[in-house]
Amino acid sequence: MIRDRALRLVLLGLIMGAGDVQAGGEEVRGILEAEQQAVLSSWISAPVIEVPYLEGNHFAQDEVLVRFDCARLEADLHAAQAQVAAESRNAAVQRELLEMGATGRADVDIATYKVRELRASVESIHEQQRGCELKAPFAGRVVEPLVRTNETPQANAPLIHIVSDGALQLQMVVPSCWLAWLAPGSDFSFVVDETGDHLTAEVSRVSAAVDPVSQTVKVISRVTDVPPRVLPGMSGLARWKADGSRQSISDAGTCRGSATT
Repeated sequence: MIRDRALRLVLLGLIMGAGDVQAGGEEVRGILEAEQQAVLSSWISAPVIEVPYLEGNHFAQDEVLVRFDCARLEADLHAAQAQVAAESRNAAVQRELLEMGATGRADVDIATYKVRELRASVESIHEQQRGCELKAPFAGRVVEPLVRTNETPQANAPLIHIVSDGALQLQMVVPSCWLAWLAPGSDFSFVVDETGDHLTAEVSRVSAAVDPVSQTVKVISRVTDVPPRVLPGMSGLARWKADGSRQSISDAGTCRGSATT
């Protein structure tokens, strides 16, 4: 909610040529974002031994982005496995004694449960070891590493900020009266301020609620065939071709969300 409000304020207050109906059609400002982005963390706390990708570097899915020194976990695993072996042998002996009538069922059950407990400890250590290598959930680029080699971050601390490659999302805030004609599947052009590239975008989805104060609504579109030089965070102008029915909506005074600059 806070992030959406901040985006709305940026688009309305800083870059919005907001819904101005021009002779050439409707225009509105927008901001490009990666389709996927994440700040990754790990549930373990151990010294960092490698951060192979730096700002701007590309990486493939499942590549290791941060690697930890997990020698202590490895030692704990060996100790737990040795305990399992010892208790398994003890449980076997208890069963043999039970067959000879030299011990009771309770002793056998206790030995068996102890083996199960120790095996669960081994599984727990194996699960912790999965956090020793932080792998990329998708192919993309590094925005910023948040940890350095030889540092020991706390468990669940942010370690690296990444964004996905490929198609981008276009975030826009448009007058709510545009919902009379704007719908998922609508295509339009988008000109990037920073590079001058002309891109084609398609509306993916519309927010589930209209802001009652500004009478605007958030619209998310997908931009494919993005040139490498066009990056998340860039902004520009989205433009729809002129349409007489759309012009009449604004002329009728029903489009209060279209504040002009």
